[in-house]
Amino acid sequence: MFGIALIAVLAITGGMIAYIGDKLGTKVGKKKLTIFGLRPKHTSIVVTIITGILITISTIGILTLVSRDVRTALFGMEALKNELSTLSQEVTTQNGELDRSRNALAAKNLEYATLTNKVQETTNQLAAIASELSAVMAQRDQSALQLEQTERDYAVARGEINAAQQSINRLQNTKNELDMRVKDLTEAKSNLQLDINNLTELTSKLKQGLQVVREGSIIYRAGEILTTTVLPGSENHNDTVKALSDIIYNTNQTIIDKLDIKDKNLEILWIAQSDFDKVISEVTTTHQDVIVRISAGGNTVYGEPVIGNISIFPNHYIYRPGQTVHMEIVDMGRNAMSPEESVMLFLQKVNVAAIKQGILPDPLQGTVGAISGTEFYDAVNTLKRYNGKVTLVATAKNETYTAGPLKIEIHIQGSP
Repeated sequence: MFGIALIAVLAITGGMIAYIGDKLGTKVGKKKLTIFGLRPKHTSIVVTIITGILITISTIGILTLVSRDVRTALFGMEALKNELSTLSQEVTTQNGELDRSRNALAAKNLEYATLTNKVQETTNQLAAIASELSAVMAQRDQSALQLEQTERDYAVARGEINAAQQSINRLQNTKNELDMRVKDLTEAKSNLQLDINNLTELTSKLKQGLQVVREGSIIYRAGEILTTTVLPGSENHNDTVKALSDIIYNTNQTIIDKLDIKDKNLEILWIAQSDFDKVISEVTTTHQDVIVRISAGGNTVYGEPVIGNISIFPNHYIYRPGQTVHMEIVDMGRNAMSPEESVMLFLQKVNVAAIKQGILPDPLQGTVGAISGTEFYDAVNTLKRYNGKVTLVATAKNETYTAGPLKIEIHIQGSP
């Protein structure tokens, strides 16, 4: 429809221009008008030519205004040629690439055909392997069932083996304990035999070197303290054995000196090996000082060995210097006890208080210390100067431990 309308417009425009040109030419011819000094005839020809030119220009102008293709054909032909040449070169290049692509495609098709054959072969092999895999999986499942049964049987057998091994271990432990017990008993037997031999030899030497009077006076009473020594606690077994052995040796020498025996190598003091080992074991397991007390195991008469007992006690700090041990208020009025009785009773109470505090008393006398006669009578004489209520205070003279002895000072406070 657009083309038809364009043709109609061009026809009408051309007709109008031709009509106008004809009228102008006729009018110029009739009036014999001239242009540029030309003859009327030539002027008419010029008008006709101009009219034709106008028709052509208007036609091209209208087409140019209306159609982009006309504008391109009129003004962009050279560019189109260049572009066409470029496109032709690109087409040539693309055709070359297309040929190469076709050749490559042919090669790929050939390769694809080869791969297809290989895939087919692989598929066949896969089918065979799948068939073989199915058979192997069936065998595996059967083997798994057999393995589970074997594991259950193994667990039962292992449990029986473990129970048997535990029984063997228990029996082995029992055997080891019995072996250790036999060893200990053998050593104890050897020690006892050695003690018996030593005692026999000691008795023989005493009988030969001393005047034995079986019914003579008792030199040590049962429970009498032979020595009291503080031994530091130690985890070193050898050091503890040496220290305790030195204490026993020194005690033995003290007994020899007391009995005025010339042979200083005699073993007068006899300590059971079991008691010795027990003390060593207890001392090596403590980290604090202990009191080692050796006492007579029974009444000992002149000419007999001294059977000693060893006891140990923890050695604690009991009193500091000047600390009050006991304080008491006594009445020294007319009906009161005598000063001697008052002091003696006070000292007994001091002894009881010190024992309660932790000081070890003498097993025979039950005392924890002693006061000199001078100190005793000084306290009595001082107490005599008072009449009425008097405060008696006993204080520790120095640092005092569990081993003792306790040394005191008596302070008397009151109104004369």
